[in-house]
Amino acid sequence: MKVSPKVIVFALVVLVVMLLSACDKNRVIDDNQDITNYNWNYADEKVFTTEIKDTAITYNLYVNLRHGFNFEWRNMWVNIETTFPNGKKFDKRVNLLLSEPDGNWFGDCLGDNCDIHIPIQENAYFPQPGKYIFKIRQDMRVNPLANIKSIGLRIEKYELKQ
Repeated sequence: MKVSPKVIVFALVVLVVMLLSACDKNRVIDDNQDITNYNWNYADEKVFTTEIKDTAITYNLYVNLRHGFNFEWRNMWVNIETTFPNGKKFDKRVNLLLSEPDGNWFGDCLGDNCDIHIPIQENAYFPQPGKYIFKIRQDMRVNPLANIKSIGLRIEKYELKQ
């Protein structure tokens, strides 16, 4: 039986992706969602859902952001709504700092893309096991907010740095 080169390449790609994702043993969720036409409208809330099983450990929470190099602001305000497994909700307005006062971006920029991974809560405790829903909305004074390409959420198990 002769195997097509396309099948071999596809199998290798799948294997590499699986190996790379398996290396991140602390990740609970790391999901990013694109912003249509790079203009983030108030009504375009991004929803992230994850299952928290272990309430005996703590976690780090991050917002992932990709913005254009010519983004107009040094920071960006977002509103993050957390829905707990029991249905209770918690709202928090968060200031995401994106650059130094001199305009140098904190994120990694390549071409017109700047990617930044911003800690919003470290060593966080989830009091209940179950499904958590996070909704992120832009909360700036301008609508739509131009040059925002994607927004995401990462939750990882807290690990004490030595």
